[in-house]
Amino acid sequence: MHFIKRILRRIAHPGRVFLACFYVLFALTLTGCILLLVLLPAQTPLHCAVYALTAVGLGYFVYTLVLLAPKLKARALRLLQRHPFSDNVLKNYGFRTMVFAAIGFAVNVAYAALQAAVGIAAHSAWNVAIALFYAVLLLLKGALLLCANRLRGDRGKEMRAYHVCGCLLWLLIPALIGILLLINRTDAAFEYAGYFIYAVAAYTFYKIVSAVVQFVKARRQDSLLVQAMRNVNLVGAAYSVLVLQVSMMQAFGDGQGHTLTNVLGGAVVLLIFAVGAAMAARTKKEDA
Repeated sequence: MHFIKRILRRIAHPGRVFLACFYVLFALTLTGCILLLVLLPAQTPLHCAVYALTAVGLGYFVYTLVLLAPKLKARALRLLQRHPFSDNVLKNYGFRTMVFAAIGFAVNVAYAALQAAVGIAAHSAWNVAIALFYAVLLLLKGALLLCANRLRGDRGKEMRAYHVCGCLLWLLIPALIGILLLINRTDAAFEYAGYFIYAVAAYTFYKIVSAVVQFVKARRQDSLLVQAMRNVNLVGAAYSVLVLQVSMMQAFGDGQGHTLTNVLGGAVVLLIFAVGAAMAARTKKEDA
């Protein structure tokens, strides 16, 4: 009985050697499971045994990750705090916002270039409209990143940049209306291959939730440029929801759900207009 308690205690609080042995065994079990599925598709008692071991191993693997998470997080923080750049990313919300915005800017450049190239090569107004939408987003994000680097605390100039950003947001409205017209008139749609649409759905859900949370959090920041960047991200996330809805209708419906698409598209247009108007109105209020 005492021996069993020792084993259970070791499993509940594993040491380094125990964990190393477990990870090796789990990797072997997982590899065996994959090989069985590929080489011996027919179900046998061996399959059931390996599946059961893999399931138990997966459960314990997740448990060890949860157990080690606080230690790994503390170690990672100590490592990141040794370098001024990463330490600033951790502690300065405004700086962190602009760093991740720069990364997103690079991704959007690649996506917009791809859509433009496809549109030109295939003579597709659909892809060109998408490229134009992202081009305006790029213009806004690039201008905000440039202002964040040059203004650095000049409230008056930040206010003007904030006002211009709000007005430029309205340029997204014609591009979005053009996309909606193309959907209605030509049945154009966003299509994803195979099960990739589920990954897109998960990412879109994360993107909109993160954008809303950061939008609310940015309200407590003094920097108008940080707030403007979060506003632009919220608009981009709302557009992603529209893209997902259209692709879902194409994948699982008859591709003719134009009413729902138009309602959601109209909501995104109203959101863009409202965010731009609120930004413009705030600058006029503070100037007065």
